[in-house]
Amino acid sequence: MKASIKKVFWKSVSVKKEDKHYVIYLDKHLLKTPAQSLLKLPNRKIANMVANEWLEQEREINYKNMLANNLVNLAIDKVRHEEEEIRNLLKDYAQTDLLYYRSEKPEELIDKQSALWDPFLNWIKERFKVSLKVTHGVMPIDQPKKSLNCLKSQLNKMSIFQLACFHELVTISGSFILSLAAVERITSPGRIWKAAILDENWQSSVWGEDDEQKINLNRKKIAFFKAYEVYHSLS
Repeated sequence: MKASIKKVFWKSVSVKKEDKHYVIYLDKHLLKTPAQSLLKLPNRKIANMVANEWLEQEREINYKNMLANNLVNLAIDKVRHEEEEIRNLLKDYAQTDLLYYRSEKPEELIDKQSALWDPFLNWIKERFKVSLKVTHGVMPIDQPKKSLNCLKSQLNKMSIFQLACFHELVTISGSFILSLAAVERITSPGRIWKAAILDENWQSSVWGEDDEQKINLNRKKIAFFKAYEVYHSLS
């Protein structure tokens, strides 16, 4: 199959177990990644999720809406070959996490940040026995190396598919901590998303929100929740 299929040519989509993996057929054609690797998935649940995205396509293929498919392709074509680089990138997010940087004013926003963010910071400090600093303002602060290394070590437990999903959660939310809370299911994904977009919601309440902002934020929300869903389909 070609790396970039543009039109629907198949009549059926099926999932089959071959050896220890699950593969997807478009009619009799094995589905491959854009880099032409065989799309081998770890369980039937994620395979069915990806297969359903292909089944939903009509005439022209809209890859932008195939979020589960895109995540597993990312895992196989990129994460598999660059695991350590991606872990280091995510460690950088842990160094500059959204939750460390609080506003200097107004008091109402400071209080909201404390109410929504402190529970996650307290959880991660207790869960992993790490020390983390919080500041008011935007001047960079250095977190203890021991704490950052501890957080990074949690990534070693993830498969390439889980790491791809975690990368998506972190880059969308801007928070390693919130993303770790998401994969550990310490609360609902809705509550985590609310914490992630606190600043955006505050700005909208003060200055208003235009249509483009609404569309972009909704797109991010859909991608965040899909990454959450895919991650938890893998275990």
